[in-house]
Amino acid sequence: MSQNPQPSAELKTHDPPAGRGGRLLNQNLIGGLCLIGLAGAAFLSMSGLASGTLRAMGPGGMPRGTALLIALIGAGMLIVGVIRGGEPIPRIATRGPLIIMLALIVFALTIRPTALGSFTSPGIGIVGAGPLAIMIAGFAERDRNWLDLGILAGALTAFCILLFGYLLNLPMPAFPVSWLKHFPGWSQREVMLLVSCALLAVALVLFLVRRGRKSEA
Repeated sequence: MSQNPQPSAELKTHDPPAGRGGRLLNQNLIGGLCLIGLAGAAFLSMSGLASGTLRAMGPGGMPRGTALLIALIGAGMLIVGVIRGGEPIPRIATRGPLIIMLALIVFALTIRPTALGSFTSPGIGIVGAGPLAIMIAGFAERDRNWLDLGILAGALTAFCILLFGYLLNLPMPAFPVSWLKHFPGWSQREVMLLVSCALLAVALVLFLVRRGRKSEA
């Protein structure tokens, strides 16, 4: 007498519905509001800076254009968040934002001399403040790679000096003013070009070291 095996009950898993997400508090809506607020604060802080023209861009031209682009992106995210909703706000980790904020503060305090009571921070220009801020920001990630951070610091700092200081000729502290006495007869733009080439050379050396280590592994 054969026994028919009874079918075992299948466990059905219910995936969370891929619906429209949160209606009031969702990532699109909150992110859009934050970007619009950031752009508004930037516009207010640049009220005294002249925008200039495309041929002779003033100190407020590039920041205003960037702030406008950020505001447009924020408005798009806000509209999507209101109409279509979005993913709910996840649990916020504080390590990353706090360290990124610290990196920005250090950059602002060291790019030019800043008086803090009886103490004045050293003005080391972008050549020093840029890599320092990038290295500090690297602590936001627990599994960081110092070679990658060094490559990014050298290449990104050189790009900023070349673009904003050398090509656009914006009034920015690319390096400490005291460096000019070590280059008699050199103009500030020539020293900018030299500093940028040195940073790119450092980034290239670090890239070759990283590539060599990967090939040996």
